[in-house]
Amino acid sequence: MTPDVVVDIGNTRMKWGLCRGDRVAEVLRLPLDDAAVWDAELAKLPPPQSFARKWAAASVNPPALHRFVAWAHDRGGTAVFERYTDLPIRLNVDEPEKVGLDRLVGAVAARAMTPAGVPAITVDVGTAVTVNLIDADGVFQGGAIFPGPRLMARALHEFTAKLPLSEPTNNYADFRAPAKNTAAALRTGILAALSGGVVELTAVLAERCATPPWLFVTGGGAHLLDVLNWSWIAGTTAVEALTLEGIRIAAEARP
Repeated sequence: MTPDVVVDIGNTRMKWGLCRGDRVAEVLRLPLDDAAVWDAELAKLPPPQSFARKWAAASVNPPALHRFVAWAHDRGGTAVFERYTDLPIRLNVDEPEKVGLDRLVGAVAARAMTPAGVPAITVDVGTAVTVNLIDADGVFQGGAIFPGPRLMARALHEFTAKLPLSEPTNNYADFRAPAKNTAAALRTGILAALSGGVVELTAVLAERCATPPWLFVTGGGAHLLDVLNWSWIAGTTAVEALTLEGIRIAAEARP
């Protein structure tokens, strides 16, 4: 199946990827539960290449996925990925059915973009940060998960009495230790936790590889890692639509 639109449904929003040829050519960011907005965006899309528009969707949020699929039912055929067995990738983890599909479709895309026999690491900076290893044989080997920068900021604000809500930025001029005021201390701490966690994890995963891995960085907070030096990595690629590309590739693997 060659999809016209691929859909990544997260915890706070969804993304549509408009497919042209063998890639996701354009990304639209839409609210999670507003069918009127979906209808408005759908009306702007070019006519489908075939008789019916072909959608492919995956999600870490099953209720939101089911609502979207119900909406899309009368607007074209839809391929839905809900289980790891739906995806063209092997897993070597303890509980494969509990691995988030966002991690797996990102791994599908990274494997497709990496030369044969070369391992890959994916870093996705969103509500959560995930760091995942795909070995040289293309097998998903697991990884790590920790809170994303905005979640850290919200937790510090909501679970303390006086700490303000601090929006993380990639302005590393804000990274000052010791910070001289509370807002700067929050920004410094969040950037340190994010960059330190990613650096440590990617270095540990790279040590497990016989050859240097390729690194793929994606997610809404990926820009916060712009200044990092990945000296232990063979090559670094920032891919805005890594998850959407994985959904597209998985859909095209279906008859």
